[in-house]
Amino acid sequence: MASTRKTQPKTVGFLDLTVWKTKLPDCQFAVLPASNTRPNPLATQDRLYASVFAPGAICALERGDGKLIWRRELPKYSGASVYLYERKLFAKTSNTLFALNPDSGETFWSFCPYGTDGESIYSSPSAQQNRVFIGDRRGYLHCLDADSGKTIWRNLTNRAGGNVNSTPLVVRDLVIVSTNAKTAVAYEAVSGKLAWEQGLDGPSVFEPVLHKRSVLVVSGSLYVLNPTSGKIQLRLFWRDSKVQQAASTPQSIIVMLRPEIPHTEISATHVEEITATAAELGSKTAMCFIATSGTKRKRQIAAFCPQFRYEASTRLVYLSHLGGVDILRPTTGAPVCQLTTNSDTRGGTGLVDVTDGTIYVLTGDGTVHALRHPAQSPTVSH
Repeated sequence: MASTRKTQPKTVGFLDLTVWKTKLPDCQFAVLPASNTRPNPLATQDRLYASVFAPGAICALERGDGKLIWRRELPKYSGASVYLYERKLFAKTSNTLFALNPDSGETFWSFCPYGTDGESIYSSPSAQQNRVFIGDRRGYLHCLDADSGKTIWRNLTNRAGGNVNSTPLVVRDLVIVSTNAKTAVAYEAVSGKLAWEQGLDGPSVFEPVLHKRSVLVVSGSLYVLNPTSGKIQLRLFWRDSKVQQAASTPQSIIVMLRPEIPHTEISATHVEEITATAAELGSKTAMCFIATSGTKRKRQIAAFCPQFRYEASTRLVYLSHLGGVDILRPTTGAPVCQLTTNSDTRGGTGLVDVTDGTIYVLTGDGTVHALRHPAQSPTVSH
């Protein structure tokens, strides 16, 4: 269970908040760690869409009662989330992007640039003005027609062999990606013409994040860039730690910090050493909350498999981890409440979605939980 060191928040079990829960069929391992802030499951007006990692599948459920509407199998393994754009549900495997009908799960089109052998796509899609953007592990950024899936343009982002694993960010007329070649690159979305390129201090796999009039890029450090020119406005770094994730709120920037991971040989004779190292790294994971005023608050967290997202509708941060979900305040990191799973989740919890006073959570065993938001209680307020 994750916790802050200074304040012990109210703890509530999933069972005490359950509105409904649904065990998805034929699920071995549901949750894949995310490289962006998209929730899994994704909540729409009347449905939920969940991406199941293994065996690969996309499931659609009634949001009101959790009834399974359809299940679409995907080859091998699915991505960490789905993406909805203009009545198309985008889902992916490690080598293919699918545009699905959200009502039935049927395929409108698919994009597989290098065949179905191997793993060639770790990036997730973004879309704007009927164009879909996605990177690949050969260093290309692809622009596809949203209606047909046909290639409009594609660009090699670097010649160093660096993957484009991040999720593209579309800002006005530019599409911005970060790469494993220690660069962030922007192209004109319509023409594919190079707009700018900025060097970074390390590989970058997490999505660029829009923050007010700037773009946040996660590398070894956190870069604050001008989206039009790519110039560095600010660079934030922490000794002995790397930035793993970033999120933007109206009042703050939030980053997840993980310590440098030492090389450890994996073998049966090193099990105790590896376990001890993992526990030590988990205890040193931290979140830093950087307010608009410049005030920084760093909070240590004890969590395995942590990932978080900011939810604008509640103005709160949701930290998913192996033991449940922690709810935090976005400017200070002060805990509001801890939600515990009450049982083994087989791989933790995905990034949650929140709407109409309900938290939707996918756990690693393939169960989708609809939970009454504890902040509705008079004892827990914003």
